[in-house]
Amino acid sequence: MKQMKIVKWIALALLALLALRLSFYTENLSEKNRREAMSRYNPEELVVAMMRDSLSALEQRALPLAQWQDMLQKDPQTLASTHARRLGIGSPLFYMIRAELSEVCLVDDEYLRAFAEGVEIRIPITYIFGNTARDASGWFNIDDFRNTMDFNAVSAAMNDYIAEKMADFRLPEQASLRVLGAVAIPEDAVRLERLELIPFVLEP
Repeated sequence: MKQMKIVKWIALALLALLALRLSFYTENLSEKNRREAMSRYNPEELVVAMMRDSLSALEQRALPLAQWQDMLQKDPQTLASTHARRLGIGSPLFYMIRAELSEVCLVDDEYLRAFAEGVEIRIPITYIFGNTARDASGWFNIDDFRNTMDFNAVSAAMNDYIAEKMADFRLPEQASLRVLGAVAIPEDAVRLERLELIPFVLEP
């Protein structure tokens, strides 16, 4: 009988601790905003919420260009398995990269060009196409959407957001920039002569 009482009190104590834990539960702000926007399914709101709440975490996850280049040439399998995002078999590999660029020039009012780590870097600032930004960010999972059309609508909203942000960009006189960008490369790529970075952050 005494043992039964002890078991009963332990069970009650565990339930009390669980109730206390649930009463103080806090949800990650960016995840909360994403979930609420998903419930309404507003692609523009989804993108704005993630750009506002998760951009700093994305920059921390991004690899410096020199490190990314070195790993790509020396150990592409490890680079892909630890840092790449992909949609499935045959998908390109998507990465987030950060870099400090100097001697940047504007070409045809459409993209910026610079050379770093032996690679030509192109940063579109007028026309943003494709799914690179969406897929490299890792913010959105296709399983969260009702269909491919909705998933692609988020990609379009993301591209529009970046293009609108870049519309006010002016190349500074010193032509040196800090960039956080998304890239997509073929799965078997080892050495690249050119990279296109879709800019999330672009500033002097």
